[in-house]
Amino acid sequence: MEKTLKLGDTDYRLHSSLFTIIDYRNVFSTELFSDIKKLEKSNIKKEDDLSTVIDTIFRIIYVLHRPFSKQSYNDFLMSLDFSILSNQNELENLTNTIGEMLGTFQKGSTPKPPTKK
Repeated sequence: MEKTLKLGDTDYRLHSSLFTIIDYRNVFSTELFSDIKKLEKSNIKKEDDLSTVIDTIFRIIYVLHRPFSKQSYNDFLMSLDFSILSNQNELENLTNTIGEMLGTFQKGSTPKPPTKK
């Protein structure tokens, strides 16, 4: 599946396939769906969990964008504006896109994006 995600002023082309699972493990040395389960169980009111949630979400976006970019993960993160984290609409779009691309929720359901409290 391919999709375009707008973050800030930039459009990111994303691609998901079975290779996404392998590429995620190769890049981050952890399992994609295990990390997604950890996201579901995290308590984002804790500062440590919030940073893990943010990191995991952007790891997923990075791997989905990798077929179209040669950037390192650090360079990818450096290219993103911090204000993305305070924009509720962008966070909802981000989590909905991940869910659609990876099939982690059915279309029409609404996952809760991370919010800082």
